[in-house]
Amino acid sequence: MIKAVTILICAMTIMLLSGVSASAAGRQIQIGVGVLGPISPQTETDIDRLVGALPNVKAVPIVPPGDLDAVVKRFVAGDPADKLDGIMVVSLPTDSFKTERGDKEAKFTGAYEIWTVNLSTLDEDRHRFTFNESEPVVGTAAAILTIPAQLFAERATGKKLLSTNEYQAYEAVQARVEAKLIAATRIYLGNASIRTIGELNPLDTAHSLLDRGDSETALVVFKSIGMNNPDVQRLVSSAQQQLHRADANALLGKTLGAIAGGNPRAAGTTLALYEKAPSYEAARAISIRKALAATEDHRADSAYDAVLRADVPGLDRSSFIAMLKQVFTEETGSLPSEIVVSSKGLTVEDKNAPDAMKTQLDSYAAALSKSAWLMSVKCGCDATASLISEPVGTALLKARAAPSLPRPQVGLP
Repeated sequence: MIKAVTILICAMTIMLLSGVSASAAGRQIQIGVGVLGPISPQTETDIDRLVGALPNVKAVPIVPPGDLDAVVKRFVAGDPADKLDGIMVVSLPTDSFKTERGDKEAKFTGAYEIWTVNLSTLDEDRHRFTFNESEPVVGTAAAILTIPAQLFAERATGKKLLSTNEYQAYEAVQARVEAKLIAATRIYLGNASIRTIGELNPLDTAHSLLDRGDSETALVVFKSIGMNNPDVQRLVSSAQQQLHRADANALLGKTLGAIAGGNPRAAGTTLALYEKAPSYEAARAISIRKALAATEDHRADSAYDAVLRADVPGLDRSSFIAMLKQVFTEETGSLPSEIVVSSKGLTVEDKNAPDAMKTQLDSYAAALSKSAWLMSVKCGCDATASLISEPVGTALLKARAAPSLPRPQVGLP
């Protein structure tokens, strides 16, 4: 009997220790890995393997759903089966490719970007790599050099765009380019922030969204957790003022964007909505109204300038982006699909830009110029702005502004 009890106690001890060990180890971190652009299935698989080889990480192939809000709505607030701890998206857009014809060789340049997101903290990391390749050209060089960048999608479609020696030349270039993509990814992963991502905590995600001023997406996350959840109720209760402030700041950002974009009427309409928001700041509203009252005389430009310099530095990330989108809408009539803001610069993605710039170059130049100036006002530093047509695409316009410059500089890259 004593022997049996001893065996039972030992067995229970082993089970408990095993449970503690399993709990301490935790589950594998789920990292969604997706690609954008003409990257071959084999290279995509190789990148998945590199991510999956990280300690305690499982790579999950995904189709990137879009910007950060779309990622959160799907992988944090969406179907429980789709929940992830972080994502990594690699991009190789076709319009980043350039070819040059030489007497004896074809030269290729391109761009490749890695974007990672910790879905609890929403910390983002973007790394861009460029590559250069060349291939000796024999035979019909002119025919080779007229092939568009879509050739790099050939492996994915399984269709042969060229044959014989010309095709083989491009196959060789593509193989080397994709080998460089894999090598760049391997180097990046050696010290990437993605290695420190922990298990998803949707409450942390919602809190991070509130800190960014994105109350709308934060509420989507709260609802996915369950509004009856005691932790959610406590956080929502304590964050009510923050939620109201985020809503008010979004309206403030749009108001300032309309002012910077030269549409005082739209600014007045949005300002009226801002003044009805529970957390609006009366002093800000009064100063904006005074500036709008100067519309009909020569004081307008200086009044607007003073308002923007006073209010822009205090905007949160979400409100600042709302302002920039409003500027572009007012100047070009096109709403950017995404604006990425870093500490000293920003990138505006507008899919309409390549065609629209043919007739609206001045409008796009003005919009980007103002964006660079507003970025400089916000950070109090030298700032840059780039206009692209899709992720990591070749810049269509570039601008820079600095406190020491009398006006922003903008031009073709």
